[in-house]
Amino acid sequence: MTIRNGRRCSAADAYLRPALARKNLTVIVRALATRLLFSGTRAVGVEYLRHGRRVTARAEREVILSGGVINSPQLLMLSGIGDPEELRAHGIAVKVALPGVGRNLQDHISATIAYLRKEPGEFHAAMRLYRIVAALARAYLFGKGIATDLPTGQMAFLKSRADVNVPDVQLIFHAAPLTAAPYLLPFRRPYPDSYACRAVLLHPESRGRLELASTDPRTPPRIRQSFLATDNDQKTMRAALRISRDVRRQAPMSPFMGREIAPGERAVTDVDLDAHIGTNSITVHHPLGTCKMGPATDRMAVVDSTLRVFGTDGLRVADGAVMPDLVSGNINAPIIMIAEKAADLIRGREPLAAIQAA
Repeated sequence: MTIRNGRRCSAADAYLRPALARKNLTVIVRALATRLLFSGTRAVGVEYLRHGRRVTARAEREVILSGGVINSPQLLMLSGIGDPEELRAHGIAVKVALPGVGRNLQDHISATIAYLRKEPGEFHAAMRLYRIVAALARAYLFGKGIATDLPTGQMAFLKSRADVNVPDVQLIFHAAPLTAAPYLLPFRRPYPDSYACRAVLLHPESRGRLELASTDPRTPPRIRQSFLATDNDQKTMRAALRISRDVRRQAPMSPFMGREIAPGERAVTDVDLDAHIGTNSITVHHPLGTCKMGPATDRMAVVDSTLRVFGTDGLRVADGAVMPDLVSGNINAPIIMIAEKAADLIRGREPLAAIQAA
C-alpha cells in the first residue's frame, strides 16, 4: 500500500503535484496522443489531439512513452512500430518491425469463494447511514476510525503444490461483500453480511495480446486476454479454490462462517469448479508485458535493459508494458520502481553498487 501520513498517496500526489511549479514542466490534460513523430528512426516528438485540434510537441533529446500497458503498444503500432503483417493489414507503413508489440499480455485473474456470516459484524453495523457518515468525517478530519481502512487487505501467498519454486497462489480476504452499501431502514434494507476469499492465479502460462481495431487513435484497441488458456492454469485455479475452502474449515473461522453461497458446497468436482471459475472470474487489474524487455536476440522483445525501443533512437517506454513476466503479488510498487529506474537512466546516474551476498 502507498500511504503517507495516514492517507493514500498516489503517484500523482508523490511525484507530479510537487513538481507542478517547476518552470521546465508543462502538463497538458484532455489530450489524446495520436502518433509518434520520427526523423528516420529517431523519435523527435509526439502528435496529439486537443479540443479538436491537431498539435505537435517536439523533443530535443528523448520521447518517453508512458501510456500504460494498453496505450503504449497502441501508439507504437499507430506509429509504424510492431508486427509488419498486422500493420500492413491496417495500411500502416512499417517503420520498425517488432512483432512483440502488443503481445505477451498477462494479468492476474481471480475467482471467489463466498460465505454468509453467522452474525452481522462490526463493519456491517458501521455501514448504517448515520454511522458511516460520522465515521467518514472522523477519518477525513482526524485520520482515525473504521473508515480509515477497507474491510480487506489480509492476504496469503501460497504454493498450490510442493514442486513449484515460488508462490503461485494469492488469497485475498474480504470481510464484507463487494455489494456492501450504506443502509437505513425503512428507506434501504441492510445488505446480507458475508465473507469472501478471492483466489488469485499469480503466474499464469496463458498469454494474451493487444490488436489494433482501427487506425483511428480514438478507437480502443482489441484486448484479447486469453485467460486460463492452458490446463495448468485451470488446475492451479481449482487448487487455489480448494485451499480457500480448507482455510474456511479451520477452527478459528467457525464462529464467523455460515454456509457457502458461491459456488455452493455441492460444487466439489473439477467440472463444478471450472464452471464457477468460468462464470465468476474477474481480473485483479495487474496487466503488463505488451512491450516486454529482453535481449536483442529475443524476437518478441520490444525494449532493451535501458527501456529503449529496439530499432529506434531517442525513444523509451517506461510503464508496466515493459515487464516481461508477472511478479508474485500486486504490481503497483514494481511499476513505481520502473519509473524510478527510468529517471536514473535518463539522467545518466550510475546504478547503485550490487549487494554482496553474505
